[in-house]
Amino acid sequence: MLGPNYRHMKIKNFENINILEFSLVKKISLCISDAIKKYGDARILLSGGSTPINLYALLSQENIDWGKVKIGLVDERFVDQQSDFSNESHIKSNLIKNCAKTAILSSMVCCIDNESLNLEIVSNSYSCFIERTDFTLLGMGNDGHTASIFPNDKESDELMNSINIGVYSTKAPNYPYNRITCSKEFLARSNDIVLFFTGKHKFNVLKNSINTNVPISYFVKNANEMEIYYTQ
Repeated sequence: MLGPNYRHMKIKNFENINILEFSLVKKISLCISDAIKKYGDARILLSGGSTPINLYALLSQENIDWGKVKIGLVDERFVDQQSDFSNESHIKSNLIKNCAKTAILSSMVCCIDNESLNLEIVSNSYSCFIERTDFTLLGMGNDGHTASIFPNDKESDELMNSINIGVYSTKAPNYPYNRITCSKEFLARSNDIVLFFTGKHKFNVLKNSINTNVPISYFVKNANEMEIYYTQ
């Protein structure tokens, strides 16, 4: 059971991962189609990692006007795009294919030799998502981090204590250490947010997050429209 601080959250607990992914694909498709009708294009931010890989493969088969869909990353590892650690690489190989091969994916690594210049370039290219994001998919680590905003990291702590909207560098506790992330205020502005994770341990981390003050707690407290898609 969740305490009173969590009662505003919309938690969808699914029987298994297949039902969850089917439901979430339909939700994302609807968000995209509605945004295209309303604005002429759709702008979405997606998370990397292994959890959503199959979700992206399923989403790639949806019959959407993908040429009008701009896709950005919630965060990225500062590695070459060919690296196995690259979020962009995983999204490209699993989503940017089939019906979705015409979608426009905005990189977070454009200049691997110069981190500060790279951040400047990405800050400019992500201005369209700052202007409007229609859907954001967040994940969560076992330590309660979300995007690349980590507990016990100086740069992440600065982001947690600021209201800056933009793209920033942080440090992860594990390799690859150098990360790029949208700020919490940037992500929280999204018209629709889903937090997607699996497993009882992560559910307990979420449940205790306001007490432990880990990064995901910001979204628990402030993103009133956030939905949680969860299965054990």
